[in-house]
Amino acid sequence: MQHPKISIIIAVLNRKQHLQKAIESVINQDFTDYELIIVDGKSTDGTLDIIRKYESKIGYWESSKDKNVYDAMNKAIAKTNGDWLYFLGADDEICKDSFQNIFSQNWKDANLIFGNIKYQNNQQFVGSFSNKLFLKNSIHHQAAVYHKRCFYGRNYNCNYSVLADYDLNLQLFLENKKAIYFDADFAICGNDGISKQKGWTHYKQEFDIKKNRLNVVQFVVYGGFTLGKFVLNRLGIL
Repeated sequence: MQHPKISIIIAVLNRKQHLQKAIESVINQDFTDYELIIVDGKSTDGTLDIIRKYESKIGYWESSKDKNVYDAMNKAIAKTNGDWLYFLGADDEICKDSFQNIFSQNWKDANLIFGNIKYQNNQQFVGSFSNKLFLKNSIHHQAAVYHKRCFYGRNYNCNYSVLADYDLNLQLFLENKKAIYFDADFAICGNDGISKQKGWTHYKQEFDIKKNRLNVVQFVVYGGFTLGKFVLNRLGIL
């Protein structure tokens, strides 16, 4: 196939009620220099019927058991042909003209183009590739377009079932990769994604990522910050 500018990836499991809108938000873009890749985790609710309905618009799809959503994303990355990668949640929709606007500019040498997302309740998440990453994941993966070279020699760490994207973003920041902020909403996202379900698993993974990526002084400060957030969450304050 023709070498596309961007590979748009959707990892999905049992999202029949939402997937069609996600796919249509992709194919209804004026921007056409893309391929759509869908990796399904053996859905049983009719999701596969939706995929087959749009099969002619999909560059590649498969349905196979996976460990978690990041495992599905890794499978998709291996099938991509684009220079850039974008990960759209199956419950989410790309904002009209997002990629037309983004790729109207030349992002020479950039490794990451990031912006904002809007939740269905109209709240906005504004991305930041800065020291804020020491505190939390300040880049939403639905508002980030990664150059494929970001994944040369690495994949998402599937041991982090809810925060593997944070682990990647923190690595890129610590490696001083070039990231450019594009002030626009990339997508409209559901209000209940896995990264918003902040129970013990979320805080434990954030703590472990900081332990594995930060130096001792940074970890003492920012690992302690994560523990503090967990305590406040348990007390109902956060």
